[in-house]
Amino acid sequence: MRRTLESFGYEWTRFSAVQPEDEVYWHRYVADVDLAALAGRLALDAGCGKGRFSRFTAAHVGALVALDGSDAVTAAARNLGGVANAVVVRADVRTMPFEAASFGFISCLGVLHHLPDPRAGFDALVHLLAPGALLLVYVYSRPEQPGVRAAALRAASGLRRWTVRLPHPILRPLCRPLALGLYALVVAPGGIGARRGWKRLAALPLATYRGQPARSLWLDTFDRLSAPLEARYTEDELRRWFEEEDLVVLALRDDPALAGLVALGRRAR
Repeated sequence: MRRTLESFGYEWTRFSAVQPEDEVYWHRYVADVDLAALAGRLALDAGCGKGRFSRFTAAHVGALVALDGSDAVTAAARNLGGVANAVVVRADVRTMPFEAASFGFISCLGVLHHLPDPRAGFDALVHLLAPGALLLVYVYSRPEQPGVRAAALRAASGLRRWTVRLPHPILRPLCRPLALGLYALVVAPGGIGARRGWKRLAALPLATYRGQPARSLWLDTFDRLSAPLEARYTEDELRRWFEEEDLVVLALRDDPALAGLVALGRRAR
């Protein structure tokens, strides 16, 4: 876990600015959440990174705790410096220093799949949910059928065996031409196919980056190739997590634009 925290600390202190596209992605993550119902609630952004989503969530809640276990908290503190109802806390998601049933809304986006025991991290979040509270989770999805995306993920997994061993100051610049190549050969043609109704081109992967600047793909390329641990799940597997903790599943979708599963659950009153 130490290597994982160091990796994300490096990532978010180098890609530290909140970009316009971050709000676009945030809206996609919270698409199933009734934002008006969050008014007045105490919220937790568990594994906030640089706070790029925390600032948008804070506008809809009473108060927000942005938590991360890495050096990313320095970037989060800068990015949330002008947000009066937000506070930044440095702590491991698995051992968060809060009382049980403290929060009315918890979001954990892109974090659990990087833990040594993702389910234990999920259970730690559930422990903090107040009666009637909402839990929003995003994890990487695993395709159950062969196809372009499955093949691309296999290729990426093979590449990761090498890249996770590289020093971050070397890997980060290497990821830039790789991201630009993917943007030119996959993202841009896929966007053209989607606009013109050309099904084969529209079916190309990396749809989430269509219409977004290439820097977003550079960040995520580094993210995927640098993180020491990575797990992927199916809808049934993630649903089981919620049901085994007696959470009502309000929404569960495999979002191709996010390349992962977004689940929203509510703790019974």
